[in-house]
Amino acid sequence: MEANARHLERIFDQTIQYQIPLFQRPYVWTEERNWTPLWEDIEALLSKQLRGDKVHPHFLGAVVLEQLANPTGSIESRQVIDGQQRFTTLQLFLIAARDHAALQGLPKYSERLGDLVGNRRSKIDHDDEAFKVWPTNSDRAAFRLVHEAGSEAALKAALKSHPGLTSSNIVGAYRFFYAKLGQWLSGQLDDEEDEAALSVATGETRMEALWQTVKAALQVVVIDLDKNDETQVIFETLNARGEDLLPADLIKNFLFRRAVALGEDVEKLYEKYWQRFDQPFWREEIKQGRITRPRIDVFINYYLTLMTRDEVKSAHLFNAFKAFAETTASPEGSLIPVPTTPAEHIEQLSRYADVFEKFTRPGDHPRLALFLRRLEAVDTTTVYPILLHAYAELMPERRDEFDALLGVVESFLMRRMICGMTPKNYNRLFVDLIKAVERDSEVSAATVGAQLSKSLAITSKFPTNDELITAIFQMPLYGRLAQFKVRAILEALDTYEQHRKSEVLPLPDKLTIEHVMPQQWRDHWPLPAEVAADPVEAQKASGARDVLLNTLGNLTLITDSLNPALSNSAWSVKRPELLKFAKLNLTRYFHEPQADVWNEEAIRARTETLFLQLAKIWPAHTPVASA
Repeated sequence: MEANARHLERIFDQTIQYQIPLFQRPYVWTEERNWTPLWEDIEALLSKQLRGDKVHPHFLGAVVLEQLANPTGSIESRQVIDGQQRFTTLQLFLIAARDHAALQGLPKYSERLGDLVGNRRSKIDHDDEAFKVWPTNSDRAAFRLVHEAGSEAALKAALKSHPGLTSSNIVGAYRFFYAKLGQWLSGQLDDEEDEAALSVATGETRMEALWQTVKAALQVVVIDLDKNDETQVIFETLNARGEDLLPADLIKNFLFRRAVALGEDVEKLYEKYWQRFDQPFWREEIKQGRITRPRIDVFINYYLTLMTRDEVKSAHLFNAFKAFAETTASPEGSLIPVPTTPAEHIEQLSRYADVFEKFTRPGDHPRLALFLRRLEAVDTTTVYPILLHAYAELMPERRDEFDALLGVVESFLMRRMICGMTPKNYNRLFVDLIKAVERDSEVSAATVGAQLSKSLAITSKFPTNDELITAIFQMPLYGRLAQFKVRAILEALDTYEQHRKSEVLPLPDKLTIEHVMPQQWRDHWPLPAEVAADPVEAQKASGARDVLLNTLGNLTLITDSLNPALSNSAWSVKRPELLKFAKLNLTRYFHEPQADVWNEEAIRARTETLFLQLAKIWPAHTPVASA
């Protein structure tokens, strides 16, 4: 390994190509985090050059390069092991500078800068060799478009034929530097204190300052590896902090390097299986518990949990995958074969990614969409590994069985949520469920139900109807559970009524929970006179009412909030207001004669009605005692 500080001119002026391998991540640098700080550094150097101040070399970071074997007569090439984001950004800056020089009619500078971004046609055999930096596959179309456009206006015109590239970070970086350079070259960015001194600078004078900055002031440390250096180990060590680099990027690098070593057709592997993972959809941050993580890392975490039948900590995702990839045998009784080659790993990841995408876009599968919506209320993601397996095994041929399995899992989770039972053991519980399904050699609703109903421990039991009755009749629902959880329960009851009446209509997106007997009941909802007359009985009755009004039987959904005055009004005033929301099935109950009077007895009667419905929506499973 050899490290040297090099100016940009020396790095890029020779006939050479720096190749970013396809297994590197795509270009992800952004304006706020990366381009703006880099430009501010460059702009400070440009101003010093223009004023004639002494300019010291400015360090831009390091790149790690690996010499590639080149056939006789071909141009020299190196593979960028680390620093590809920096190298790509510097090229985009130089391309923007070249274009401005050409636009201003300064051929001396446009040719000099052009030599830093492209190899002369007389020195190359293939068109792709014209680029000094050749990005990873997913960025090549955008990079080529930017490189060949010649100006921002020409790029804008070219993008009309390539609308999918408009949002590319490659395009964004070029436009950023093109705009900043244009402003600086015209004097728009000069500080007020420098304005008088710099205003005399002509376009050519400023271009000379730009060239001198590129030639002598911008410096990169180049680390050249030799054949004895372990490239993968160095790559992992340099990225140990994980800054910007996703675990998925490390996994990609690891798998494709092994594929290269085995002589696999990595271009074909990438295009067929991995290219999808470099798209914005997979890098989008999504919520998982209390944190947000890129979708691809979340998916690989679920996949790895399924494959290893063990909990996988997100902080150890790459190391866990690496250990798994070195496994050569499937666990005894496994229903899922373990890949044994890099190509098999890449192919299987893509296959399960197809399933995971269905979970994010379940529009053509109403039962799955409903399950996932209710899963948000439970606020757990621990079921995804077993769902990946079940979907892959059962869909689409046995869709009814898959839907039945969803029903069992949903009943288990929703009953436990209503009963206030802890979710802390869910990670282990659903990993054990994968193992149980394998022992029975069958993925089915019956197998899942039998396993989930085995335990009698409070941390993992399937709640009985008696436990559900206790939670619904004796414990407040509102206030004990978060409002979004209560809303999910009420929405399920409303949807059940729709199905029962064969009139399935989509619920409005924003529904409000309303207390039928208001929380502020004392002014317009007096206690019975005989109870109010006895202070002791009145106190007991008030306390009982305060609990009862937060139970299920006193809650409903409306499509808009009632104003406080109406909400707290007497029943004779409030009831007609509630009936305005009759399109909601839950609210239609209040049309019935049993709702003519609304008191403790009416609340308990409605609770009984709603419990019977809940028991059908989320049926119980009889526990099976362990042998």
